[in-house]
Amino acid sequence: MIAAARKLLPPLCAALALLLSGCSVVDTLLDSTAAPEATPADASIVVVTDTIEAEETAAPEAASPEEAQEPGQNPEQTPEAAASEESEDAEEAVPENELLSTTTGRPLPEGSVYRPVLVVVDNAAQARPQTALLLADIVYEFPLDRTDHGTRYLAVFSDELPERVGPVRTSRAYLAETALEWGGLYVSLGDPELADAKYPLLAQSGVRFRAENSDGAANFFYRDKTISSLEEYTSFFKLRDYVEANYNFSVASSTSRFTFEEGVTYDKGKTFVSVGVPFTSSDPERVVFTYDAGNNLLLRSDKNSKNVLGQSTSLTPTDNVLGYENEPVAVQNLIVQYVHVSSYDKNYRSVSLIGSGDCMYFVNGRAVSGKWSRPSLGEPTTYKLYDGTLLRLEPGSTWIMMMPNKNEIKIRYAG
Repeated sequence: MIAAARKLLPPLCAALALLLSGCSVVDTLLDSTAAPEATPADASIVVVTDTIEAEETAAPEAASPEEAQEPGQNPEQTPEAAASEESEDAEEAVPENELLSTTTGRPLPEGSVYRPVLVVVDNAAQARPQTALLLADIVYEFPLDRTDHGTRYLAVFSDELPERVGPVRTSRAYLAETALEWGGLYVSLGDPELADAKYPLLAQSGVRFRAENSDGAANFFYRDKTISSLEEYTSFFKLRDYVEANYNFSVASSTSRFTFEEGVTYDKGKTFVSVGVPFTSSDPERVVFTYDAGNNLLLRSDKNSKNVLGQSTSLTPTDNVLGYENEPVAVQNLIVQYVHVSSYDKNYRSVSLIGSGDCMYFVNGRAVSGKWSRPSLGEPTTYKLYDGTLLRLEPGSTWIMMMPNKNEIKIRYAG
């Protein structure tokens, strides 16, 4: 099932001929290649040193912690729909307890089980277009290592579990710390390749449910050379099969992050045209989200290895002959979350995810400010508006840009 909002955008299937040059489509369709080995480190471009002071702001009230359940427990029970029973001839009322997703605000089928899965996905230029990003409820984007200006995704799947996702890459401490607040399954290729004995490893992260390219989970990883023949960008994961075979569990969902409201608007919101996000680059428009007013969506573009800005796309698994559709990355809501980013060592960065800081929200063509807060790693992040009320988003997907607070985004306003 492809989200209705994305169906409004024209498919880009014609571009696939360029992507498939010199690659094996057979490997993709049959998923029959061997499990990959550990991947090498990302290519070096330029050394960046982050030296900033932590932002001192008052944290809002602590949110209730999410309490994960052990695998094998009964899934959450769907609330009963409230229907009018005044008379046999009365029209059926809209259910007051309709089960809505806490991650997208969309209606869920009766009997749905909340089982979030978080997948570490590569965003190197050679790894694009990624597979299944458009099926994610929420996508975090983090600055990656000190040796480049690249970013890495952490995709949260809950409403719909894709058949396959990737390319999957190695974890980072801050990605695992983000996964902690969700309590679900965390999929990666394991610890960073250059991690020393002092680097926070996954085994000590507190993430309870993990799938890495080892032991039994290795059978669900495979090589896909459709996009690239470079080994480090060819690791994919059969997500749905793995969850169905190994994880019959549910976790407690949180309603303290944000809420959803159809047609949401803000009194102090300003109409914008585009948002440029530099992450650790001096280029203020390394990544750009442009507002498509006709479809009420944000279209993403990013710079390739030659520093040329182009539309971001994603391969959505389908039942057609190719096995996927190549679609523009279209986002319903955008959050820019300013965080403290510093140098962990000569290779890696640290990102502070507890405390509080500033945010910018981009919803329904309007830009508005606010604050984020996370009292501890065991609690979810809460997003609030300028007036202290909980952030209201339009039902649909949300992308969260984890932006170093020493850099500035570039907002182009209308008029």
